[in-house]
Formats: sequence, C-alpha cells, structure tokens
Amino acid sequence: MQTLKQLTRIAALVTSAFAFAATPLHAQTYPAKPVRVVVPFPAGGIVDILTRAVTDKIAANWGTPIIVDVKPGAGALIGTEAVATAPPDGYTFLVATITASVAPFINPAFKYDLRKDFAAVGLFASAPNIAVVPPNLGVSTMAELVDMAKKNPGKLNYAHSGAGSTNHLPVEFLKVSRGLNIVAVAYKGQPPAITDVLGGQVQLFVGAPALLVPHVKAGKLKAIAVTSSKRFDDVPTVQTLAEAGFGDVLGGSGWFGIVAPAGTPPAIVKRFNDEINIALKSPDVIERLRKAYAFAEGGTSEEFAKFLGDEGTRWSKLVKDANIKLD
Repeated sequence: MQTLKQLTRIAALVTSAFAFAATPLHAQTYPAKPVRVVVPFPAGGIVDILTRAVTDKIAANWGTPIIVDVKPGAGALIGTEAVATAPPDGYTFLVATITASVAPFINPAFKYDLRKDFAAVGLFASAPNIAVVPPNLGVSTMAELVDMAKKNPGKLNYAHSGAGSTNHLPVEFLKVSRGLNIVAVAYKGQPPAITDVLGGQVQLFVGAPALLVPHVKAGKLKAIAVTSSKRFDDVPTVQTLAEAGFGDVLGGSGWFGIVAPAGTPPAIVKRFNDEINIALKSPDVIERLRKAYAFAEGGTSEEFAKFLGDEGTRWSKLVKDANIKLD
C-alpha cells in the first residue's frame, strides 16, 4: 500500500507532466534554427553597433546564431516592412527606434505602426547624442550657432539620417522654437552624414557620440552640446543642452528595442525578452554599450508595449504642434 508521502510525490509528478504538456512545443525547442534581427539602418551606425552588443551575447547563450540583417533605406521603412510582413514564427525581429515611432505621423508611405503591427519584445538600450559642427564654422556653443542661423536664414545646412530620427527631431524642434531657417539634408544613415560634416558640406549634425567623439578629439569636428542630462567624461567642457539654455529641445536622445511581427507566439516573445534581460546584466555587454555612450535598459515586454504607446501619443502631438513634415 502506498504511503501518503508516495501519493503526494506521484501527484506532484503528474501536475508537472501536465504543466509541461501545456507548454507549446515551439517554446520548448526554440530556437531550432538561426534567428534574424533586422536593423533598418546602415551597417556601422549606432543602431547596428548596439544591436550586435546584445545579440552577440544572446546567440552565445543560446548556442544558436543570430543574424543581424542590415536593411537601410526610406527612413527605416524598408527594414520595418520586411519584418512587418514576415511570418510571425519567432525567427524574424526588428530593431525599433524613435524613427519608426515618429514616421507614421510624418510620412504617408510609412504605413506601419509599432503599437499595432508588431509585438513588443523588449527595450534594450538608450543613448544620448552630441551636436557637432565643422571647426572652421566659427561657433563654439549652441547659442552661437543659433545666433549665426538667425543672422543667415537659409544659409546653414544640417544633416540627418532619416525623418523622425534623433538627429532630425531635435533640430526641427530647435528651428520651430527659435524661429530658425536651417536647411535639412537627408542621408541614408549616420556614417555618410558624418562624412559630409567632416567635409564642410553641411554645418550641423546631432549624432551618436561613439561615431563623433573620435573626430572631436582629433580636432576634425567641434562639439557644441550634448543631449544627455550630464556632460560626457570624454568631452567634459561641452555643455548639455539644458546648461546651454535649450533644455526644452525634444527628441535628442535615442532608444532601441526589439519588436516582432504581430501574432508572434507570446511564449517566444517572453523567451526573447528573458534573454535580452539576461544579456543586459552581463559585464561585457554593459561595457560594449558604455563604449558606444549607451545605457542598458531592459524590462518586461508589457512595459515596452506601454512605452511604445506613450511614445506614439507623445510624438503624434508634438509633430502636429511643431508642424514637422517629411522633406
């Protein structure tokens, strides 16, 4: 005759068996093949750099390759569309940024909404920017640049890597709030934009510190402001926007997250979210992000979904108020 202890153990085993059986098979075996993460911006840019810092660690932990698929163009539309129309099987993901959050409100061709057409997976990083000008422009602060722009309407150009990006929005809000006429010049990513700032073809760029600080230190560019809440250690004499009297300028810092096609199984979304959070606790990942002047974020997929909703509400209002339109 079985003892009470034996019966209890059998009951526990049966319960565990049912719980295991209730777990979708794809969640148990996932990933069974390489996973593709689409970066909708050029190779070598800040989005590419930060994505690889996290996905390299996840791939190592999984023992399964993660292919970073770079698909730039059309203000992140090409890469975004590639993922929105992909099978929701957990093997294709998109790196979402502020660009895709803003684009539906300024670009009629951008028909994908991060809040509706994707499943939020996780926020993995945030990063401030730095504003730079050619050294021979003759300005050393943001206030001096604004003064020059006021005295020379339509004579200054600024570079950006796509409508709605963090190197587009802050300058557009600066223009609106200060009544400036600075001409926007669009590029397919930050690297080509930086090339033309270095060459003097454009006079202002607000971009990733990881790509710009080396040029500042080499004397090839002059930094006039940083969008972070405190100064950068690498360029300690450069004021924050708030210190310079431009604390109201919005959109100057970026965020980076992972989303999946709508309909991706919740178990896989949670699995990827768990892996993102594990990776972000790794000292080597934190260091790679730090070198790119970025900060680890993390959190649940539900928190990221709320964040995307808040961003959509925020930008739809601000784009309307500032009358920002696609060039």
